[in-house]
This record gives sequence, structure tokens and C-alpha cells, in this order.
Amino acid sequence: MFFQNKSFKTMETGVSAAWLQQKIHTQNLANYDTPGYKAKSLVFNEVFTRAIDGGSKDGSALKIKVIENNDTSIRPDGNNVDMDSESISLYKAYVHYSMLLDKVKSEINNYNYVVNNAPK
Repeated sequence: MFFQNKSFKTMETGVSAAWLQQKIHTQNLANYDTPGYKAKSLVFNEVFTRAIDGGSKDGSALKIKVIENNDTSIRPDGNNVDMDSESISLYKAYVHYSMLLDKVKSEINNYNYVVNNAPK
């Protein structure tokens, strides 16, 4: 019931997306010295907007796609990872993830309070 509503499912998907975003940026940073490596990123804004505007009621339409950026090449070896940009994006993803986890914890605490303090 509580874990099946649209709001909780959306927060759950957001937490998963923020975690995946951190993993992608970490992978990009780890491959900074790999010749020919192309940075990866996530695309989910378009799908997220469609889901909010009338997508599925349970939040399951919130799909995330990992794409590889083949358009640019920063260095002569073909690698296009920008260390500064990836570091900033990693920190933003971390803050987003932490904020969403705090929101989920708060919602669960509110639910527990209501369940444990309901009149009997």
C-alpha cells in the first residue's frame, strides 16, 4: 500500500537513477587515461516528463538510458572524458542521491509514526 503509491515509486526510481548516475561518472573518471574511451551519460528527462504528463500510474514508465558520447574528442588519443566536468557531475549526483534518500527515510518515518500511534 504505502510502498506501491506513485510518489514512493517515483522516489525509488529517482534513488536508483542517482545511484546509476554516480556509477557512470565514477566509471568515466576511472577511464580518464584509457585511450579511445568515450564518456557515458544518462538520459531520462524526456521519459520522466512523459511519465508525469500522463504515463503509468505506478511510476514504472520512468526508464533510464545510458548513452555514449561519440561526438567529441578532447585528447589526441580519442578519449573525451573531462575530469573537471565529471567530478562536478559526480558530486551533484551524490548530493541528489543523498537528498532523495533523506526524503525516503522521512516518508518511512512518517508512515511508521502514523501506524504506531494510531488510536486503537
